[in-house]
Amino acid sequence: MSASDLALDAILRADVGAADAGALVAVAGTSEQAALEGAEAIGARLDRLVAAGALQGYDSPARMLPSAQTQARRLAALPDAATLAPRLAEATADGALPAARLGPFVADVDAARSQAPFGRAALSGTPLAAAIDALLLPGDASRPWRALVNLQPGDGGRLDVDRVRTAIADVANARVVAIRGELDAIYARFLREAEWQAALGGVAVALLLGAHLRSARRLARVALPIAAATLVVLAALALSGAALGILHLVGLLLTVAIGSNYALFFDHLKERLEADADTLASLLLANLTTVASFALLASSAIPVLRAVGIVVAPGALLCLIFSAAWLGRDDAPTAHAHGKIAP
Repeated sequence: MSASDLALDAILRADVGAADAGALVAVAGTSEQAALEGAEAIGARLDRLVAAGALQGYDSPARMLPSAQTQARRLAALPDAATLAPRLAEATADGALPAARLGPFVADVDAARSQAPFGRAALSGTPLAAAIDALLLPGDASRPWRALVNLQPGDGGRLDVDRVRTAIADVANARVVAIRGELDAIYARFLREAEWQAALGGVAVALLLGAHLRSARRLARVALPIAAATLVVLAALALSGAALGILHLVGLLLTVAIGSNYALFFDHLKERLEADADTLASLLLANLTTVASFALLASSAIPVLRAVGIVVAPGALLCLIFSAAWLGRDDAPTAHAHGKIAP
């Protein structure tokens, strides 16, 4: 993505109070209740950051599903009807809403005092269930329960990860997970491995061609057009500002696979010094078909298809042109009888 798109994304996320995609807080527990209690402890420390303006807010599973301990404490704090009724009468004195109208509220509070704390099953089938499933990950014998707390950046739309890490340092089994950094590191490592594997594959192909052609001159004549086409495509992508990635590497591998056929054909043509018009026309038609097919992919709005198409379409055409040009003017095949013509 371009820098302007990333900046716009950050502005929109800050405006709507969306969670930052780059980091979150994870706390582990031996049970669901332990994970929820850990999330509550995290929330108490994040509240201080929200008050200081370092965070705009956060999303915690403990807000939708408080721990049983917190629910019991809240239930115990509810007054009974005999206590609540006179308090309401005092609070609504000389007000627009008489205490007599709040009789159902008093009954509901009194009924709630006798209820047991609710669990995750009580939220099943409600819109909150999906949110809980995303923020509270169940554990098993091999891994603990985990509660995830999404963070909303504070003033300026930037998240101070170090400040968050310091604030939760005293909470057991809690840590800040830098998602963007982890994903970038994984992708970079995967890209390096793919580059090495592609390079080793290229060397293996060159060795096989050398063993088949048994001539360094012929091997160079086959490899140089492909290498030239690859360099031209890479240069064009670099000049256009495209960020090269795994899909472009896949496109280059396809280009080499297709272009090697053209290079071998023209190497064979030069050794035999003959080719008929139908063969050359078929080769040109096959190339144009390939180029047109991948050009359609290059025009696609789907990034995966476009990344492959913008590499293979010009690469395949350049491989054909360079392979033909590598024949050279001085030693190009001459016209032969019986319908044989020079390319």
